[in-house]
Amino acid sequence: MPVAHNPGNRSVGTVSRATGEIPERLLWAWLAVALLMAALACYRIATRSMVLGSSEGRWVYGYLQPLSVRIVLTGASAAAASCVLLLSDRITGRYTWRTVFVWVLLAVALQAVLRSLTPYTFEKIFVSDGANSFFGVTQRYFAYTALADFDRVRQYWPLHAQSNMPGKLLVIYALRQISRRPDVLPWLVVVVSNLGALLMYAFVKDLFGDRRVAVYSSILYLFVPAKLFFFPLMNSITPVAVLVCACLGLRWLSNWSWVYAALVGIAAYGLLLYEPLSLASGALLVALMARSMWQGNVALSKVLAQITTIGAAFLITHAAMYRWFGFDIIRVFQQLAADAMDFNAQAQRPYSIWVWENLREFLFGAGVAQAALFPAALMAGLWRAGSWKERLTEAITVVSVGVLTVLLAIDLIGVNRGEVIRLWIFLACFFQIPAAYVCARLESRAALALILTLAILQCAFGTSMIGFIVPG
Repeated sequence: MPVAHNPGNRSVGTVSRATGEIPERLLWAWLAVALLMAALACYRIATRSMVLGSSEGRWVYGYLQPLSVRIVLTGASAAAASCVLLLSDRITGRYTWRTVFVWVLLAVALQAVLRSLTPYTFEKIFVSDGANSFFGVTQRYFAYTALADFDRVRQYWPLHAQSNMPGKLLVIYALRQISRRPDVLPWLVVVVSNLGALLMYAFVKDLFGDRRVAVYSSILYLFVPAKLFFFPLMNSITPVAVLVCACLGLRWLSNWSWVYAALVGIAAYGLLLYEPLSLASGALLVALMARSMWQGNVALSKVLAQITTIGAAFLITHAAMYRWFGFDIIRVFQQLAADAMDFNAQAQRPYSIWVWENLREFLFGAGVAQAALFPAALMAGLWRAGSWKERLTEAITVVSVGVLTVLLAIDLIGVNRGEVIRLWIFLACFFQIPAAYVCARLESRAALALILTLAILQCAFGTSMIGFIVPG
């Protein structure tokens, strides 16, 4: 029995309208407030009165240049182009895979326009050991050496490569099979990151049973401010890895296949190899699993047996990697976690400051309007007739609770203190789903166009004026 769908599974319609649902006028009012907050954020960037970071916490993103007419016109032009595409029935009016793929192609062009505002080229950023030390490592070491002798050779690498799991290096090694040119490789990273929109579409469509929500989520995914701020760094690919796991996990929960359970275990290993922190996104999968059990779709004994399969697949993958490359992912993870805590101590970044500042920075990176709509989406899931069980098992309720749990978990463990606009990009992408859900409830592409406009202006102002990436 499928675990995730709306009543009626109306895949080409709108989110189902239940008796006693939240009034549309309240959602429109909430949207208006969210847009005002986003506009205020853009104004504060334009006037350079917004401080991202904390001088007391010893990490601040400084301003590089003042606002100019070119920045305003470029941002407005990109926003206008996106709105024309969004309001076009021929391009966005049909909620299909083809729609999302067209948006992926168009997004690359719009992203190129927005990133042209920065004082540094993609090539300069990508080859910089200070900004992206992975590229330099791939030039000096063979892939086998970087993995098999990771413990020994990483001490000779620049900071970012030294303090990360080798998964990011392996992706660059793979992309080098397509092109070795330093002016082409960063664009390949952008393309891979954007392909996550297709995975977002698959995940949301399967979960909500509604293609409108899926397409809206995919479009917003392509213009997450944090993602654009940090193109072409490898953190922009982390959402793709997380979405692969999410799609596999949802398929597993839909049919309780042993094959999908094993694939989830293998994907979890890959996620740990690429970005350990993103494993916290498993809290969303746990929430969906609990929902399925509560709805009586599966027995506890079968759940436990298949969780054992997931664990076994992970351990078999670990054993194979250790056998073939001598790479012990568990020991490496423990070493890097200890290094991260030592870094916080040496950099004098106190937990008490960043536990609050992290949240503010993250919500900015996710998009101010999108973050402001998060409570509205959760309220829409709970504000309906029926039992509390029905309300709590609504897809939007489970997603909202799941991603909120992930956010609180990664904030409270205290590993990241500052820089979370970059480090939590993977979660910022999931914060687009509630905003897309609200627009679908309103049956309004105009509402989505307004959110997208302010997100693009936030990208234009922030990318051009704030030093998110300063090549060393």
